[in-house]
Amino acid sequence: MAEGFKSDIPPAINQTAKKYIRGMMKGKRRWSKLYGKRDKEVMHKTANKMALKDNLKVMYYKDFINLVEGNPTSRMLSKAKSKTTGNISADRGTDEKKNRASRKNLEKDLKKKGIGYKKGVGEYKYSSGEGTGREVSYQTSPGKGMSKRRFGKVMRRLGRKHGQESVITKKAGKSAKLHDTESKKPSKSISVGKAKPGKNPSGQGETSGTKVRKGKLGKTNKPSYHYG
Repeated sequence: MAEGFKSDIPPAINQTAKKYIRGMMKGKRRWSKLYGKRDKEVMHKTANKMALKDNLKVMYYKDFINLVEGNPTSRMLSKAKSKTTGNISADRGTDEKKNRASRKNLEKDLKKKGIGYKKGVGEYKYSSGEGTGREVSYQTSPGKGMSKRRFGKVMRRLGRKHGQESVITKKAGKSAKLHDTESKKPSKSISVGKAKPGKNPSGQGETSGTKVRKGKLGKTNKPSYHYG
């Protein structure tokens, strides 16, 4: 046949391929010189390959967005590893109504101090070893222009104000520190290690980006991270 076997010319797989073919047709003479009677076949096959690559780029980008945006725990872990952060809660006991009021008060104080925060769910074992407790945990970050030292002081003060036994602060690239905020004469801060993915093997506690739904504190249902 004059233009090659019709069956050898694959149809355009999508609109992107059709656009590539239209562009190639403008340089038809060059394609004819290079491939002779197979020019249309080669054009169509080349256009389809290029369109497939474009589709794969879009797919990979979507997967990346889903990974980063769809997994808040991954973002929290990344921040805990690379930035100056803190961890604090306002929960005391199991009275959810009181805890919701306490969270609002803590959020007001954090905003007043210019401290950024992201809510998640923290899990820990009771000191008695019996059962597991859950609380709304705030991953915090210093406000604009706030020094690391100032940030640490504010976090400890907020821990005391909101009746917490302890708070955590961590400088970028350093081990996290657990600060006593309950005692009148606070004990020396304890190093609890760097941020790591997964549940804490010792059961001392971990945090996840689980969404805190209004009126209900659910179980951690996303991957978690811990210090250790």
